[in-house]
Amino acid sequence: MKQRLIGILSLCILLFCLAAPTALAAEPETAEASPTGQIYLCGETHASEDHIQRELSLWNDLYQQGVRHLFVELPSYAASYLNLWMKADDDSILDRLYQDWSGTAMDSPVTRTFYQTIKEQYPETVFHGFDVGHQYNTTGNRYRLRLILSGQLGSADWAQTQDTIRQGKTYYQTQDNAFRENQMAANLISAFEALPDGTSIMVITGSDHSNLYGMDVIGTVPCLANQLRQAYGSALTAWNYSAALDYSRAGQTASIRINGQLYSAVCLADQDLSALLPGYRSRTFWLVSDAYEAVKNLPLTGDVLPYSNYPCSVQPGQVFVLDYALSDGSALRLFYRADGTSYQGAPTTVGFDAG
Repeated sequence: MKQRLIGILSLCILLFCLAAPTALAAEPETAEASPTGQIYLCGETHASEDHIQRELSLWNDLYQQGVRHLFVELPSYAASYLNLWMKADDDSILDRLYQDWSGTAMDSPVTRTFYQTIKEQYPETVFHGFDVGHQYNTTGNRYRLRLILSGQLGSADWAQTQDTIRQGKTYYQTQDNAFRENQMAANLISAFEALPDGTSIMVITGSDHSNLYGMDVIGTVPCLANQLRQAYGSALTAWNYSAALDYSRAGQTASIRINGQLYSAVCLADQDLSALLPGYRSRTFWLVSDAYEAVKNLPLTGDVLPYSNYPCSVQPGQVFVLDYALSDGSALRLFYRADGTSYQGAPTTVGFDAG
């Protein structure tokens, strides 16, 4: 009966699980932290009021700590317009931006309220854009004309605007998502490293770009957060609000006992289950090192957990431990290994008895 209940639990989590992160390009190990400031990255569903409220709460906390640089998923010239608007007496600049954003994910009263709240409550905020040149024919050309008329032809701002427009043209001509993902990461890193040493930043991006071990939407190159993890290690803290994933503890290690022997395990992520499954608060994913040979013949429990549940790619020969926190305050620890098996046509890990 216990095995049957555990199997039902895993299937329920699969059915109710949010969109799963995509594949991982490398083993989920963090690089050494660089001597930079901290990066706080939020992955959102665009125009989600709940996600925007979380972002405002985080920005409030960081702003009180002295953080002023807010990176948003916009082209550099759109962020420059936002900075001009922050100092303006009216909303004409923002109004024009919203005309340019008509029909896009940015075209939402919720998003507009977010920016207005930033201006009203956090007036020293400095925006940075790191996306390719969306709206290059409207916002981009208008900003380029502004630079010409103000005598800034050939300036660093001009060069950046030209480059961002070039990126936008390339992306829309090729529809190459890998190009965009790589360019977003390169743009963000360049802008981050141009700031004074030790400057911390907050980043807001779409959830597809926020998985610490994920790939881009077509699974070709590491996504933005993955590239930042590889570049900055523990200087990066990330959340994927859409998948309820919290990477704050990613990279932490612990000793876990399996069949009487201790193994080193690394934390991959915590996931909030409170809105997904009644009776459950959260689960924590651990990847156990060098354990497969010792556990591959331990008896199975009959439980399965498909790869799509994990916050990283899964390779045959890996061993995972999942710690569940239940609403009644109790805890449940389950053990899985990747034997290369499938369940209903989907690759899955299988539960085993850890002794």
